[in-house]
Amino acid sequence: MYDLVVVGAGPAGSMMAKTAAEKGLNVLLIEREREVGVPDKCGEFLPSLEEMKRLAPDAKELDKLFDPPNSCIVNRSKYVKFIFPNDREISVPFRGIVVERKLYDKHLANEAARAGADIAPLTRAVDLLDGGRGVRAKNIEGSFDIQSRTIAGADGAYSLVARRAGMSVSRDPMDYGVGYQYEMVDVDHDPEYVEMYLGEDIAPGTYAWIIPKGSDIANVGIGIRTPFMKKGMNVRDYQRNFVEKHKVASRKLLKARPTAIKAGCIPVGGPIRRTSTKSVIVVGDAAGHTIPTVGGGIPPALICGRIAGQAVTEHLINDKPLTLYDRAWRKQMGTVLENSLRLRKMSDIFFENRRMIELVTKRGWLTEEMIEKFILCKIDTNMKLVEKTLSLMKRL
Repeated sequence: MYDLVVVGAGPAGSMMAKTAAEKGLNVLLIEREREVGVPDKCGEFLPSLEEMKRLAPDAKELDKLFDPPNSCIVNRSKYVKFIFPNDREISVPFRGIVVERKLYDKHLANEAARAGADIAPLTRAVDLLDGGRGVRAKNIEGSFDIQSRTIAGADGAYSLVARRAGMSVSRDPMDYGVGYQYEMVDVDHDPEYVEMYLGEDIAPGTYAWIIPKGSDIANVGIGIRTPFMKKGMNVRDYQRNFVEKHKVASRKLLKARPTAIKAGCIPVGGPIRRTSTKSVIVVGDAAGHTIPTVGGGIPPALICGRIAGQAVTEHLINDKPLTLYDRAWRKQMGTVLENSLRLRKMSDIFFENRRMIELVTKRGWLTEEMIEKFILCKIDTNMKLVEKTLSLMKRL
């Protein structure tokens, strides 16, 4: 009998397991892959601690979360550059770190194990036990039941745990992005710049990227949302368009060669309505804890993972309702995620096609100040006016 079973050893699951185990709970962390962090499905870019304090000012003790060991860091960037299809480029100072996700996820899982959590790799959750009192799991030896007082779903987009617990999980394709990227060598780029490319021909509904992992290595990929795709195109077609035909990116990738292919599904529809029941909690991608504008999942995963671990501890030790978790994470991250969803919906109109981008440019909305607000998920009076105007333009 465990106090807590966490399904999924990504950043959210490992942080939650570590936090609960540090408080003395008997924790099991199960992971469907044979090795934590492999395969990775991530752009691997994180805001620096200083930028996280600007992005999420209500989050507590960020310095204890955003401290990857140097062994996991492969690059430190200083700027984010946006490249628009009308040849306009805007760079914004924004310091970040690029991690080797395989190493970083393993580091977080190791920390959970050092805190006392058991870890079971190559173990898949296939159902919840009646009453939410445990998990039915499967490994190479067969199926078996794991008894637990509480369960946490950190099992990614379209979470099995969330659905089995009766939580409302979106089926709207507008709420999911598909990321497809190469890790490439011999890329001609500036390691100080993370580059984001907009355009319906390369990344319909999201953006493409070149994220430097060192002097000549980079993650080069695209995101798409299926309702924005052209008929007859698939995600690999868009990736080829970006790598081979984009007039800016293709020059930097002329000699580049892929050494890995990574793909994954990213929830971009905001948090699900309810993230806890009497005995089940969900966190990370499973809860929709990603930043919808950019699909960034690691920062909210770490913040909400710690909150989830604290909530389970309070529930089991001090008899606090587990449903207080919803209130707690919304207090620290709710504004960021809500603003980001509003901005994503604005960008759906903003970057819908070249004609709309030209119109927005003429209105003077594509400025460094506006892009910085977009990155930091800030909505002020001017941004509200833009939001209202875009909504009217969409109707016309």
